[in-house]
Amino acid sequence: MIKSPLGWRACCAWTSCVALVLLLLCGAQMVDSKRRENRCMKHYFVHTIEHPTKNCEKKHILLARCKGFCSKSKTEPRVTFSPVLYRPFNYHCKCCRDSLSIMKAVSLNCEGDKPVFATYRYILKCKCRNCNFRRW
Repeated sequence: MIKSPLGWRACCAWTSCVALVLLLLCGAQMVDSKRRENRCMKHYFVHTIEHPTKNCEKKHILLARCKGFCSKSKTEPRVTFSPVLYRPFNYHCKCCRDSLSIMKAVSLNCEGDKPVFATYRYILKCKCRNCNFRRW
């Protein structure tokens, strides 16, 4: 039997350190995999198109939406020499948004009438981009 010069306490302390390191590494991998699951990306879904007033056929189309997490947003006060603060803050926010899309159209055949066309934007790529808050 090999004896440690520091005794069994040193051996237990070393084993505890190894276990702690393994636990931290596994936890970091789980957090990283959760981030990958929630990252900003394109998700597909089926949408049914029907004309609101005409008696036309319904069509099912495949669409895409951007969905996911974008980090790092902040609000900073704006410093000015004007007596009135119209916009007192600078907002820096990232949103999961379309970064590339194309226009598409689908035709619906209508009873006793010409076909009608529904148009929409089809998302090709998603990206974390500035949110561009607008005040109406």
